[in-house]
Amino acid sequence: MFSTRSGWLNRIVLLIVLVNAGIVVSSRLGLALAPPGVATTLYGWALLLGGFAIILGIANAVRFHLVRVQRGQREWLLSLVLLIVFALVLGAGISSPEGTRGQLSEWVFDAVLAPGQATLFALTGIFLVSAAYHFLRIGRPGGVWITAGALLMLLVQTPFLYEIVPDSVVALVDWLLTWPVMAAMRGVLLGGALAVLFISLRLIVNNAK
Repeated sequence: MFSTRSGWLNRIVLLIVLVNAGIVVSSRLGLALAPPGVATTLYGWALLLGGFAIILGIANAVRFHLVRVQRGQREWLLSLVLLIVFALVLGAGISSPEGTRGQLSEWVFDAVLAPGQATLFALTGIFLVSAAYHFLRIGRPGGVWITAGALLMLLVQTPFLYEIVPDSVVALVDWLLTWPVMAAMRGVLLGGALAVLFISLRLIVNNAK
């Protein structure tokens, strides 16, 4: 009896989620499946739930790294560094009267977060070039184009090499970044978002059975 009732409740929750998601997505695509006020309200609720999900994710990550530090597991020093940095950034945001716009928060962003992001992006480029090199060593013809494109992008985007590169090459790279590369990136992001959506729906449907 209880299992049957739980199954019906799961189906009702799944139906509510699908209807709300359809209304919000259709309103963003310009399709009026519901009054604008309803779509705006549902969108606000979705943002609120997203905020709670982020908070729960942060709490879960903190708990995971705390357990790793307490048990002295592998790479617990990295977990300790992460927790210390998290506490410092959180304290800087809470202690400042201006919040995220305070001088301390802006200094943390400019001196810690922004350089860290730039470092990660730089390492990503190096890993891509390394992967393209190994791909080229296998003997596939496409590896030549991947390596040439990566080297061309790095050549134009590097500040001290930007001045010696001909303007025609710079214009070509700008055109590539504006049109083909941007289209490919949007396709990858859209495909990833659809994949996450379908996987989430599959998990919800399987749990509702």
